[in-house]
Amino acid sequence: MPNKRPVIVYGASGYTGRLICEFLREYRIPFIAAGRNQARLETAMEKVPGIETADYEIREVDHTVDALAGLFDGAQVVCNSVGPFELYGETVIQACLKAGTHYLDTTGEQHFVLPVKEKFSDDFQKAGLLLAPSTAYMHATLDIAVSFAAAEHGITTINAHCAAAGVPTYGSTQTVVRSARAQEFFLKDRKLQPWARGKKYEVQLPLWGEPQLSLPWTGTALPIWYEGHRQIENLKALVCFADNRSIMEQVFGLISMYDEQISDKSAEEQEAILTQLGESIQNGMPPRENRQVHRNFDRAVGFGPRRHVEYRVHSTASYQQTGLLQAFAANQLLADANMVSGFASPCQAFGHEAVLSALEDYGYAHLEKAI
Repeated sequence: MPNKRPVIVYGASGYTGRLICEFLREYRIPFIAAGRNQARLETAMEKVPGIETADYEIREVDHTVDALAGLFDGAQVVCNSVGPFELYGETVIQACLKAGTHYLDTTGEQHFVLPVKEKFSDDFQKAGLLLAPSTAYMHATLDIAVSFAAAEHGITTINAHCAAAGVPTYGSTQTVVRSARAQEFFLKDRKLQPWARGKKYEVQLPLWGEPQLSLPWTGTALPIWYEGHRQIENLKALVCFADNRSIMEQVFGLISMYDEQISDKSAEEQEAILTQLGESIQNGMPPRENRQVHRNFDRAVGFGPRRHVEYRVHSTASYQQTGLLQAFAANQLLADANMVSGFASPCQAFGHEAVLSALEDYGYAHLEKAI
């Protein structure tokens, strides 16, 4: 199908899906807005800024490998925003492999990213296709700082921290509640090691006088991306909601609740309880982010035997960044600008300087070297 639109946004009716469509329009990339409900897709597309100038079509599709592969056939890139990814992600990946398309998604949960790497990386590499989960804030933006630190001579250990701002979407909230049962890993001596379960971490960050209550946030994608790195031997990443202890206390409460009240139930019962719990927290569409209000801070501190460095990324509007990063990555793939195939981070696939430039060009991020 040589005339098929080259990019498919699967989950286009959701909050993040709409943002991906918005930035594909900015890049002037024709796309298919796909999802499981035609009416919801049509309503959602009407709300995308400037959509009247976009080259797109709407397609309803069942969430099965065969149905999705049929839709993907003839396209080049799939941007997947249908979560929670531990429930729905592998079906889309299998369909991409069957149809021969690159795969991007907006996930961040380590308990999805790690199995995806193990199961699918070799097949995508053999097919010359990119498999890039977490092409999104928060991990891709934090990786910019980490990548700059890792590029410095003699740095072997990195401690990274993400201080995010904003209101989680429905999908993000469903992911957060499910993360309460996940094993989380960091990188130590080039091997993945488990974090202590349910432990609180107080981190002092330069923008706030009070320590920030933080947690591994499923471990983040960073330790998985840097496993096997030629230089980095140790890497830990922590996350907090900037100057908002109440959200972090709620997440720690979810971990305790899962261990005490949910862990001994069947898988079906757990899914029902966690879904209902997530909906009680967020069951609607959050308002569009305000770039003057929703400000993020990402930091990577690198150490070596004789020196240390620190890079910081100041940014705004995390979900808008995600939409932009997806469109940027799709544009790079359409231009055959990816450096690698198989499983990779956006920085590994396109270069951390190029990823930073994409955010800087739209005024979403600024990098500084503190040390």
